[in-house]
Amino acid sequence: MSESTVIRIDAPAKINLTLAILGKRPDGYHELESWVIRIDLCDQLEFRPSNRWSLAVDSRDPDVTSDDNNLVARAATALARHADRSQHAQVTLRKRIPSGAGLGGGSSDAAATLRGLSALWNLNWPDERLVQIAAEIGSDIPCFFGPSSATIRGRGERIEPAVAGWPGWVGLIVPPYKLATADVYRRFSPSRAPSHISLAEIRRMDSHGAQQRGLLLFNDLEPAAFALEPRLAQLRETAQNAGGRAVRMTGSGSCLFSVFDSHQEALTWQRAVQQTIPKIAEVLVVRTL
Repeated sequence: MSESTVIRIDAPAKINLTLAILGKRPDGYHELESWVIRIDLCDQLEFRPSNRWSLAVDSRDPDVTSDDNNLVARAATALARHADRSQHAQVTLRKRIPSGAGLGGGSSDAAATLRGLSALWNLNWPDERLVQIAAEIGSDIPCFFGPSSATIRGRGERIEPAVAGWPGWVGLIVPPYKLATADVYRRFSPSRAPSHISLAEIRRMDSHGAQQRGLLLFNDLEPAAFALEPRLAQLRETAQNAGGRAVRMTGSGSCLFSVFDSHQEALTWQRAVQQTIPKIAEVLVVRTL
């Protein structure tokens, strides 16, 4: 490609509408089943030709660095190794997805990097090949190669389209503190997981509106996350009382969410929650993809 080539890719966040932990696997990971949807809160990545590797990060979060620990750099290294070529590219990452919030921002960035560099380096590998590399880097990355509404199983690498999507709006509550995924899973205990109906049963309730179906959503990691960060449990309770809607945690936290059928419903909820928790957390309204 010419030196003027610029490849731009959006990397969307995800929400775990449901998250069931089914047990411990022989490889040390947890077996899970989750209904995942993508939302229009996105990071942006740009890829340009270069004779060396560089990663520039535009982020308000000092924890998001441009070193080799960034999943963008790790994805580039893995792709270059599989392609048996030099890791040469100029990459710019503009972070908009909060990190450490259970929204999958880093994993989405890695998936976008595999696609962007495959095109920049004229590999043009299909997603089926890239997703195998993605699974080597992190359990959450393969789901960003799947459909926007999907069921993920195993440790996150088995993906299948959901029978139905969730067309609508999502309210996000993003506190200023983060949770480490490894810490939450270490604290997880099956005996403390909340009781819930199955994902299949939730799916059969297509005629229910978001307010009713929202009451059925679940996350088995909530007790562990709330034990690690009691402020998050209090924030969830306050938001539920203020907004009059069920509030759940996505992934291993710390982001909370609620679901809506209309933009106006979501905005009304947003105002009510913001008035109750001013300056405690950021409250956003996004749309499902």
